[in-house]
Amino acid sequence: MKRRLFLQTAAGLFAAPAVIRSASAATPAEAQITLPPAKDLISSFGWITDVHYCTSPTRTIPKEDSIRVYAHSMAKMRQAIDLFNTRKLDFVIELGDFKDCLDNGDRPGTIAFLQTVESEFRRANAPRYHVCGNHDFDKITLGDFLDNTENAGDAVGRTYYSFVKGGIKYIVLDACYNNAEGEHYSQGKFNWAVAVVPKVEMDWFRKELSEGKEPVIVMTHQLVNTWDAKSQKIPDAFFIRNSAEVVEAMEKSGRVLAYICGHFHKGAYSERNGIHYIVNQGLVERPLPHNVCGMAHVDKNLNVYVEGVYNERSHVCKKA
Repeated sequence: MKRRLFLQTAAGLFAAPAVIRSASAATPAEAQITLPPAKDLISSFGWITDVHYCTSPTRTIPKEDSIRVYAHSMAKMRQAIDLFNTRKLDFVIELGDFKDCLDNGDRPGTIAFLQTVESEFRRANAPRYHVCGNHDFDKITLGDFLDNTENAGDAVGRTYYSFVKGGIKYIVLDACYNNAEGEHYSQGKFNWAVAVVPKVEMDWFRKELSEGKEPVIVMTHQLVNTWDAKSQKIPDAFFIRNSAEVVEAMEKSGRVLAYICGHFHKGAYSERNGIHYIVNQGLVERPLPHNVCGMAHVDKNLNVYVEGVYNERSHVCKKA
């Protein structure tokens, strides 16, 4: 079936400053995708990534072609949640950099940003999950992040975890570590260009990949598709330092359908050895009516349909 997605206007979505109310044009639907009949879908979920919620003024980063319009993030997120709530989804997940901070901000003020964006996320009707992103720890501790967010089920209080929905095993990794010994990012004590999946977590990851027989989708914040660095102009700083180790574990398992992440706000896509690598675009980029989010659907033949919403790209990821 053809899905052409249209959006409500941003005006009136929440109490917002004038700059939000003036950005009221409807976001156009750029992406279309043909989905199998609902009876052939076994698992579906929605995602957002790189919300970067805070009250900072718009920031431009020319070398990344980045225009971060923080003032529009909440309205964009509300659009996404409203849409997700019209669909039958097994869960929704945010893929990191959920909040941001003020340059001269403090811990209490940054926690308040996290509480505000988490409150909006809780409007989702489906179970909710979080992925750790580097900006989630710029002014606050790891404990602050866990105390003010909530994952569903057995993932409560965890930064890496797995769960099964519709016969698909979903594995969430946390690469927000300074080193292989397991020093986690906390209160600004990190270099965002150094992201590591530590040894203890890698051992757990291999064990998860060896247990059960379900097909697997892996999600984290940072990228591992280093082979795309040159062709898709992705700077080295966006990749997990031990990407080769993560990729080797996934390929060796023979179970992984896709690896889904955010972090690189332009987005990217490739396929290697039967695994599809989907890098989603950053929600914070560009002013309304531009917006990005998406849904992914797995059919009974284990094809993954990535349904880009608004200005996000779509992909049909065929099972190898």
